Amino acid sequence: MFMSRSSKCTVLSVVITLSVLLACVGAAFAATERIGDFELDAAPGQVSSQRPSVSMPAGVLSTSDGRELWSRDVDSERAMASTTKIMTAVIVLESSSLDETLAVTSSAGRMGESVAGLKTGDVFTVRTVLEGMLVKSGNDAAEALAVYVGGSEAEFVAMMNKKAEELGLSATQFANPHGLDAIGHHTTARDLAILARYAMSNDEFRRIVGLASVDLDGQGPAPELETSNLLIGDYLGTTGIKTGWTNDAGYCLIASAKRRDIELYAVVLGTKTESARFDQAKALLDWGFEHYASRYIASKDETLGAVPVTDYLDVNVPAVVAEPVKSPVFDLDGDIVRKVDLYAGVEAPVSNGQKVGTLSLLQGERLLAQVPLVSGAAVERPGIFERIWIGIVRGWRTIFGN
Repeated sequence: MFMSRSSKCTVLSVVITLSVLLACVGAAFAATERIGDFELDAAPGQVSSQRPSVSMPAGVLSTSDGRELWSRDVDSERAMASTTKIMTAVIVLESSSLDETLAVTSSAGRMGESVAGLKTGDVFTVRTVLEGMLVKSGNDAAEALAVYVGGSEAEFVAMMNKKAEELGLSATQFANPHGLDAIGHHTTARDLAILARYAMSNDEFRRIVGLASVDLDGQGPAPELETSNLLIGDYLGTTGIKTGWTNDAGYCLIASAKRRDIELYAVVLGTKTESARFDQAKALLDWGFEHYASRYIASKDETLGAVPVTDYLDVNVPAVVAEPVKSPVFDLDGDIVRKVDLYAGVEAPVSNGQKVGTLSLLQGERLLAQVPLVSGAAVERPGIFERIWIGIVRGWRTIFGN
């Protein structure tokens, strides 16, 4: 078949254009994965070889102060399922008293999927309904609380979105208080980690999400509702916090665990099975506790230099670390560097323990700790005859350049 030169050029142009488009689409859907400050594609070999063995589409592992140790597609917008109820609980805790009572509305009584078993007209305390929502992940409990606090679901959702804006959750938008799939109801792994840490700063929220079960009516005869978070009582140090599942979101979990003085938050989004979300969270938390731990990075009384005492000719005081320095350290961020800043000199008298400088401990550009360096010795002010002699010697040195 004969093809003209112009036709060949046209076909070639189309092929090139399609190739570029496919490449762009592929790049758009490629997962972005990071360990600490490194994007894995550009990370040193010793870092990339230590990546956690997890396969969730999106997630993040963060510390209690918000540092991200690992992430994958952390800013991609996704359905959030019942992790929504974290924000529902935040609004309730900040807008009502736990001992207030509420009557279950018909809209709450009609809720399906995951429920706590509330019936229209039942009366409970806010605390009890919160427990049913967070422990059992009851959609009916979420609806009952929303209507009670907000006056209507729509008003309550407006409160949720306002709070999201206050917390800087720029990619999060709520359309309901329970998390069932809805248009305009989405978040990201990063936003969920921020929200989870904020919620866990509330003692009542922390208490509830750590419960293995609750008694809905608080009087005993009613069957206990067991937590949907299977890590509680199974994974060492688990402190919370929330599961979720819908068709759009897949299986989700925000898990927190604390060992010694380290608490980590693992956000797992979009796994295909219920068991996978728990397995992925365990693997991520195990990896975190392996690589992130508190350790001593400077010892008390360690000498790091000497500072001249300006009243004397050749007298110095040792500059020592004032106190032991302990800090959480992520071992994949590289070596810890010490930066010592000493005073040019100090005047006598110098007391033992007087500040003579500063020690800064850095890992990359991250400041881990900063502590004073102090004098490890006391030096008295020279007497009158010694001061005269020192003056003569200094004059001699000035004249003769010694």
